[in-house]
Amino acid sequence: MARRPRKQITLDDPRAIRALSHPARLTVIDELYSGRVATSTELAALTGLTPSAMSYHMRALEKLGIVERDESATDGRERPWRAAGKGLTFAPLTTRAQHAAANVLTDAILQAHQQELQAYVEAEPDLPQPWQGKGVLNTSSEYLTAEETQQLIDALYAAAEPFRQKAKRRSGRGKRAGQKSRRVRVTFLVVPIVE
Repeated sequence: MARRPRKQITLDDPRAIRALSHPARLTVIDELYSGRVATSTELAALTGLTPSAMSYHMRALEKLGIVERDESATDGRERPWRAAGKGLTFAPLTTRAQHAAANVLTDAILQAHQQELQAYVEAEPDLPQPWQGKGVLNTSSEYLTAEETQQLIDALYAAAEPFRQKAKRRSGRGKRAGQKSRRVRVTFLVVPIVE
């Protein structure tokens, strides 16, 4: 059976946007949208929740159209979950409820990234030498037109795409003990400054 083409999931329902802000849900979405297919039990282990609590979260995300069951599984006891699309994006935010939900989600994402960066900085001296100095936080501001800003966004996506594809091929294999790769958070932030 051929898989249907993957689409971008566009979120406009404030409930769906706010639903993503739970730390366990952010972890699961990050995992599944990186290409992995996983059961509720596997995802529970990843997040520290019980399998029944994770099942609850997965069903809630399924109702919102963010995840779906992977029908290719051979084990009928527990079917795994997968991303419902190739990525998540917001529709233009036009209501107060959408803005409030997006603010809650943005805060949760930035807090998770801050915790990851802090954990890396604290652990860096004890990491194997090849992994030291690989955490980068670089910021600058440039004067760009709207068209140049879009070109920058497109260029950043294009630069990351070959690495994303390699990581996606690896993700189906789970954690690879003894291998030289590890999960690396890649985040870029392009924000037109509102003076």
